Amino acid sequence: MDPQALLCRALPTVSQAWSTRDTILYALAVGAALGDEAQDEQQLRFVYEAQLQALPTLCAVLGDPGFWMRDADCALDWRRLVHGEESVRWFQQLPAQGEVIARHRVCRVEDRGTERGASFVVERLLADAATGQLLSRAWSTVVARGDGGFSPPGGPLLQLGEPAEAALTPWPARAADVVVTRPILAHQSLLYRQLADPNPLHVEPAAARRAGFERPILHGMCSFGVLALVVVNTFCNARPARLAALRMRFTAPLYPGETLDCAFWREGDQLRFRATARERQVVVLNHGWARLHPAPDEFRNPM
Repeated sequence: MDPQALLCRALPTVSQAWSTRDTILYALAVGAALGDEAQDEQQLRFVYEAQLQALPTLCAVLGDPGFWMRDADCALDWRRLVHGEESVRWFQQLPAQGEVIARHRVCRVEDRGTERGASFVVERLLADAATGQLLSRAWSTVVARGDGGFSPPGGPLLQLGEPAEAALTPWPARAADVVVTRPILAHQSLLYRQLADPNPLHVEPAAARRAGFERPILHGMCSFGVLALVVVNTFCNARPARLAALRMRFTAPLYPGETLDCAFWREGDQLRFRATARERQVVVLNHGWARLHPAPDEFRNPM
């Protein structure tokens, strides 16, 4: 890996239009309106066009630049790349339909050593195509397990570019304030791949085994959406405009058909959380953090 070349790489700018149908399909793909929720007026706003509101994490499937990391001139061991962390801040509520322009750049590269690999952060700025208003800013941390060790021999590990986010504070020293249980549908990855990431790892048993998993795994960004839905329903009175920021680390695979236990610690307008796959007692989402707006239409200025 050439870290400077990665930082300077020109990534695609993508324009994408989406419809109310896409917004509804995304909500269903992350588990909205499960069971009796389909009769709940508050939940219908995510899946019914007559009163439709987009879930904030719809931004994860808009303006995708494609798998550019596989290009030969990137010099990355792309087969060993994993999604390590995701962080999003929202500045405007996403409309239920519209068109966006997504701009991407690599903003940080870090050498973690020959044994641990490297990591890099890809930023995505999502703006309304008609007005130019910034809707969201996201950072995806990619762990390049086969690309570490590019620092000078005997020298410090290089950290190039700007930090994507501040370090998280320590966990609260108390039991969780709220624990929410959420089932993961057996066919959830089949739904999600209709919107993003058609990788056979998420649907084909043989492909999953070749990658080292016992069976197909859920998309990390699908679990990101599931957790966001839990936050919106539990702490925002099912009003998506109240979610201002969300961050989490993907620490283990989550399998379709499992049960997610989400533990939350509330501190004013902020939440800390982690999520465990109940059947295996494995923490699959960790170091979670969210910030809430006190009122549906209050948005802070972009930073």
